[in-house]
Amino acid sequence: MAVKKVLRYKDYEFFWEKGDLHTHLGVLKEKNIQKAKDKAKTSKGVIFKVFEPRFTDLVRAMQRGPQMPFLKDVAIITFYSGITNESLVVDAGSGSGLLAISLARIAKKVVSYERDKRFFGLAKKNSALFGLKNITFKNKDIYNGIGENKIDLVVLDLPEPWKAVKRASKKLKVGGCLCAYLPNINQTEKLVKTASKQGFGLAKTVEIIEREWVVDEKRLRPSHKMYGHTAFLTFMRKL
Repeated sequence: MAVKKVLRYKDYEFFWEKGDLHTHLGVLKEKNIQKAKDKAKTSKGVIFKVFEPRFTDLVRAMQRGPQMPFLKDVAIITFYSGITNESLVVDAGSGSGLLAISLARIAKKVVSYERDKRFFGLAKKNSALFGLKNITFKNKDIYNGIGENKIDLVVLDLPEPWKAVKRASKKLKVGGCLCAYLPNINQTEKLVKTASKQGFGLAKTVEIIEREWVVDEKRLRPSHKMYGHTAFLTFMRKL
C-alpha cells in the first residue's frame, strides 16, 4: 500500500495509507485526512499539517534493513549512468530497495537481484510505499547469472562485484554502463582491473562529500555534521 499523506506536528511525523490514524496526540479520522487540504485536527484538538508525500518523505517511511546508500550517492549513480525512460536496469543486491526504487523513477524497468530472503522481502515491501510498478525483485544471486538481455545499466552494490563482471559484459548493450558502489578503494581497484580485461573502459571513480549549512536568524555557518566518505562510485562503459 502506497503512502498517500504525510502528517506533521512539531517533531512528530506520521505516514498515512488508509483508515483512521491513531496517535498519542489523538485520532485522525480517515474522512478528515482525505478531505484535508493542509491541516487536520485530532480528537484531542491537536492540529497536524498535511502534505502530499514527496520522494524524500517516502524514504523516511521505508523500513530499514541493511545500510542504505546515501541519497547523495544515489543521485550521482542515477545521472552519471545516463539512464532514460527507455532504459533497462539490473541492480544487485537489493538491500532495503532504495537504489532500485530511485532508478525506477527514471528507467523503463528495473530488475533487482537479492540472494538474502530477508532483504528480498523487505525491498519488495518498501517499493510498495512508492506505488511503483516497473520494478521486479528476484531472490537470486547475480554471481550465478543474469537473466536479462540488452541491458543499459548494471549496478553492483556487492562485496565482490568483480565476480559478476563477465556475466554483466555479456548482457549489457555496447555503450552500456557498469556501476559499482564500494566502501574500500582496494575493492574498486580490483573491479576496474577485472572489468578492463572484459571489454570495459572509460573508467571514472568518484566519492561525494555533502556538507549542510545552518542558516537561521543567529547562525550562518557549516553544520557540525557532515556526510563524508560513504562509498567509491565507479562507472565504466562496455566498449
